[in-house]
Amino acid sequence: MDERVERRRPDRQQFVLRFLRRIAVAALVLAVAVWAVPRALVEFGLLGPTAHDRIDEAGRAIATARAYGGTGELPALKAAEERVANARALAGQGKEREARREAARATAEAIEAQKMALVARTDVRLRAEAIYKDLEGQINDLEKLYEQVTPGRTKEQTAPLLSLMKATRVSTGAVFLAYEKEDFAAVLDGERRAREAVESAAKTLKASAE
Repeated sequence: MDERVERRRPDRQQFVLRFLRRIAVAALVLAVAVWAVPRALVEFGLLGPTAHDRIDEAGRAIATARAYGGTGELPALKAAEERVANARALAGQGKEREARREAARATAEAIEAQKMALVARTDVRLRAEAIYKDLEGQINDLEKLYEQVTPGRTKEQTAPLLSLMKATRVSTGAVFLAYEKEDFAAVLDGERRAREAVESAAKTLKASAE
């Protein structure tokens, strides 16, 4: 009868633990390498966008900020334009790494400028909307006043008042048209003239009624 005796090394358990530790360490090193190596390659310009790619990206971000209504008065937009100019100069000097970093900063500044421009644009739109509604109400009141004043008057008496109303409609109409075209800046620009025209017409109509 054969007897099978299982023979195991006394240190087998320790050997397995050491083997598993080595696998864990190797996996950790591999994970770090997968994370760090591409970043290092990008940092040194061996992988990913070039300096010119970054500069073009910053240029597009700046153009978008301007399309949103941003101007050189915005500190972020001004900083973005200065940084992208610096990036171009660095790229021209062959300083690829520095140029990419400066272009990336320019893009970040331009994105901030986009946000600021959108906030300002929204503020202008809301102000234009308030002006439009207020002037619309004033014109309606003025038309009612005109209808109250003119009945019973001769054509010669109403002619100056009619001309006054036409001129007032032209002044306010320019503001209304600008609002309908969503040219909110033009609404703000034309507000003073329109209000002065409405106020002057109202005074004239009230005086003629006395």
